[in-house]
Amino acid sequence: MTYAEALRWIYGFADLERGVGHAGREAYAAGPARTRRLLRALGDPHRGLICVHVGGSKGKGSVCTLVASAAEAAGLRTGAYTQPHLHSFRERFAIDGRAIEPQTFADLCQRLAPHVESMTGANPDDGPYSTFELATVLALLWFAEQQVDLAVIEVGLGGRLDATRVIDPAVVGLTTIVLEHTRVLGDSLEAIAREKAGIIKPQVPVVAAAQSDEALGVFREVCEAQAAPLTAVEPLNWEGAAWHDARPLMMVRAPDGGGSLPVGLVGPHQRQNAAVAWHICRELADQGLSIDRGAIRAGFGAAEWPGRLEVVTGDPLTIVDGAHTPEAIEAVVTGLREVFGVQRGPVIFGALRDKRVPVMLDELGGFATQMVLVKPDHPRGWTPERMVRRYGLTQQAEIASTVEEALWQARAACRPGEAVLATGSLAVAADVRAAAGVPHEVDPEPWAG
Repeated sequence: MTYAEALRWIYGFADLERGVGHAGREAYAAGPARTRRLLRALGDPHRGLICVHVGGSKGKGSVCTLVASAAEAAGLRTGAYTQPHLHSFRERFAIDGRAIEPQTFADLCQRLAPHVESMTGANPDDGPYSTFELATVLALLWFAEQQVDLAVIEVGLGGRLDATRVIDPAVVGLTTIVLEHTRVLGDSLEAIAREKAGIIKPQVPVVAAAQSDEALGVFREVCEAQAAPLTAVEPLNWEGAAWHDARPLMMVRAPDGGGSLPVGLVGPHQRQNAAVAWHICRELADQGLSIDRGAIRAGFGAAEWPGRLEVVTGDPLTIVDGAHTPEAIEAVVTGLREVFGVQRGPVIFGALRDKRVPVMLDELGGFATQMVLVKPDHPRGWTPERMVRRYGLTQQAEIASTVEEALWQARAACRPGEAVLATGSLAVAADVRAAAGVPHEVDPEPWAG
């Protein structure tokens, strides 16, 4: 296989994320059984991995990034499996911060393909595999063969039925729970928390973000039933913002009284994510992995997570963030004011069809001096015209036919002391970073030619 052929193969399966090849809950409800059978056919390579498993609604990727960065700073060979990607599918698989090479990915897909065909033929009632299931198997196989010291694994959707549930983690992290994917996970915080709590394993330590009584109550109940020690952690205390190599840093107070701690991921929500990541690292150290406080400090300060309150250009200051819930939008606006000292500015906005767009726009109302609507480059993206008709955006919103046009309009409208914000979807963040000239790798079109 070439890399393009591998992409064509893996994108050819049911994909809940892109909204293709499945109906309703089908792709989620299948659970991890198929993934287990496929791993068994490969010799269960994941059994020897030391893993951190991170679930929740908001901040999973940030927690994974911080933990992986601290482990790398400690000299540990560290694998990270996260999603979704910004520009290249390979971003989902990284060792020591470097994405998997295109031909390595293609070779793994070629090795996996006959096993998928065999398992599908032997279990016809299972239905089609999903892109996420196959990606999970590829990640675990690659990490095992590369003999990583630690694998940091992000849950895809929910937890109870997620493909990543096949791992036996050393530590479980649970981030903030918000209303999301309600058609699949349930329409209350308690119901969603119960799905997320499905990754809790017997006697495995759990670090959870402090949050609503409904969600935390579920976590406590499940941990007690599984005899799993639970540590609920409050956000780290804010000390101020700093800049290093033209990159913003957030200064917080280390939870053990160890002084100021620099964090490369900024915004009020990252104080909570940093607290979860810090306690995960300390738990790993207690279990014998050499992640000391110096490694945490170095790793947290060096951590980068593109597309999250990321500065892509200056003059005018232009910032992208993949926030796609009202809670995340609120955190972004607070972060702009807190870290960057920016109160207002033009907003480039696009969203996927299953998001709470009116509430997101309400959260942006106090910041946006002008709204420029674009269609995210995603199969489930709203067109600006449909968004205007659906939500009655007749006054303050302008429509751009391309992301480049949107960026030009927003930058032209930006006044001194303001900043351009691009948000509403990670796809919008990716599109604007590309239009702004941020260096990035681009996947070949899988079905070209």
